[in-house]
Amino acid sequence: MTRSGRVPRSWHPDQIVSDYLVRGERVVLEETRSVRAWLIDQTVWIVAAVVVFVVLSATGTDVGVGLGLVVVVGVAVFLSLRGAQAWFTRYVITDMRVLRVTGVVNRHAEFIPWAKVTDIARSESVLQWIAGTATIRIESANERSGFRAMDDVEDPARFYRVLVRMVDLRQGRIEDPTLVD
Repeated sequence: MTRSGRVPRSWHPDQIVSDYLVRGERVVLEETRSVRAWLIDQTVWIVAAVVVFVVLSATGTDVGVGLGLVVVVGVAVFLSLRGAQAWFTRYVITDMRVLRVTGVVNRHAEFIPWAKVTDIARSESVLQWIAGTATIRIESANERSGFRAMDDVEDPARFYRVLVRMVDLRQGRIEDPTLVD
């Protein structure tokens, strides 16, 4: 805590979750977006940049090569920004709620308390199947909630299993919280 009484803002993605926890809240599981899935999603951009560079470079002029390099650098900057956003995304299961924190400079934190969770679904696209990830959807009693899907969860089977056990614990079907993982 600083002299002004404010909690300092963490900048490393592995530490930002702690800024959003309340006193006594315990993290049960924390996941991030999959790097493999992110790279697969960016394949179209990478291929397009390479094709544009090759086509413009084939003209044999300095202007063509220069424009090709500008396209490659532009796509690299764009992908770097998207990569940082994916790297800073955290999906967190605590003993009180499910939390998603996103953003590098402009951060967003959304959560659903266990009492409001009504349904959990897991789906995989073909690309997610290749990457070994999935999308986990959480429905809540609040239909206006923007917190619906957690995309490209790194270890979806474990994350889904922990979510189901936490809901069961909240509903009283599991009495021993040590069974959660």
